[in-house]
Amino acid sequence: MIDKERNKVLFATADSHFVDILLSFLTLPLGRIIKVLKQHYGDELPTFGSLSSLYHGLSNLDSSHFVTDGAKQILLNPTTSFEDEYKRLKLDITDSQPAQYFCCSRRSCRYNRFESRSVYYDYIQLCKDCGSYNMTSEEAKKVSKAGYSDGVWTKPRESFTIFDDLQIFPNEIGLVRILTLLGITDANEMELVQADLGFNEIRELLKASLTSPTPLSDVILSKTTPMDSTSIPMNEISEEENPNSSSVSLKLVMQKSSGKLLYAQAKKDFVEFLFSLFTIPIGGAEHLMGGKTCFKAIDNLYRNTAEFIGDEYFKYTDAKEELMNPKLPHGCISQNQILPLVEECLSDDYTANLPNFSSNKFPEGQGCYLEGPTTYHVSDDLIVTPFCPFSVLSRLNSLKIPVSDVEEREIQIGFKEALNILKTSLTSTSALSDALLTQICNKRIKEEV
Repeated sequence: MIDKERNKVLFATADSHFVDILLSFLTLPLGRIIKVLKQHYGDELPTFGSLSSLYHGLSNLDSSHFVTDGAKQILLNPTTSFEDEYKRLKLDITDSQPAQYFCCSRRSCRYNRFESRSVYYDYIQLCKDCGSYNMTSEEAKKVSKAGYSDGVWTKPRESFTIFDDLQIFPNEIGLVRILTLLGITDANEMELVQADLGFNEIRELLKASLTSPTPLSDVILSKTTPMDSTSIPMNEISEEENPNSSSVSLKLVMQKSSGKLLYAQAKKDFVEFLFSLFTIPIGGAEHLMGGKTCFKAIDNLYRNTAEFIGDEYFKYTDAKEELMNPKLPHGCISQNQILPLVEECLSDDYTANLPNFSSNKFPEGQGCYLEGPTTYHVSDDLIVTPFCPFSVLSRLNSLKIPVSDVEEREIQIGFKEALNILKTSLTSTSALSDALLTQICNKRIKEEV
């Protein structure tokens, strides 16, 4: 239903298949979103805060800086805990990954084909059933089209009302309530249109949900509505919210006269934290930030799913909980992870046989992506490059900043700072400044007092 005069989508009605596609957005890791949209838009991919430049820097960082090329590829194309669910979507734009299997060479073995459920454990030295050492891994053939009649998260044959800003309500809310929420008093203002969305339109809808407050209008009516570019409010976060958080050191290089952040000098632990942001599902980012990421449409999708779609509309008991705080695949989180991320638990088949498992991709341990020790240069928009003093001096000279006007300040990046960096990385092209300069200024004031 559109507003004819304003050329704007007022609301849409859709079945559970379309709502499942929208809900799948919440489960996509940030790195996967960029990869999927980059495949579609190429060089015309819009900028997503500092995530775009962080991803570009990761792509260009030589593989010699990573423990294995496989570890780098996991960051560039993160897997999720929902690969099987993606295959059951009516339209799958997620570039779903084929399942990985361990295979015993002995066909008589009852564990001849054993599905891998961990990013870390990717190699089995010994078959747990027949004792064979001839275990191999293989990739399942990708199915071109999976059955979707039973739905994925929402119950089939349910129908929903979706506002332009991706607020979702069960249709039982009724027309009067819908019109009241939209402030519509004259039905003559409205016109009914039929919209058919294919793969390209769903990809465009994913992009619009991250860049526009009115994604349905943008896609269905071919409009462009920019996101409000007001400054990003930083939440006041208590350290008690994650008392077990670890921390890493970061050296900030600043211009004395202006207080401007020039760059950061980091060790591999901070860079691994930055790169690990790509493994976080956007629904996980919403959970960490209380539904306030500044992606307004995604915020609405997240909050309305939590508050207005009752449990009776979901296929199974834990479906809503899975969407509200999507778990990461087992093995991609470091033991020293700063943010309180949750990953899938391994089944009894795995935990009972861990001595037989090992990792080719992560020889230095779970979530350890980078070789070290190496010092890195991190720009304000999160481009990561190996640290080179000559390049830094050349940059200072080009900016006409004398060395006497430069100072270094070392800070600790704990839970509060990490969460602020995650938030600013989503929408700001000066993520480090927006996340950390307030802390630096407050510390300087205390020192002067």
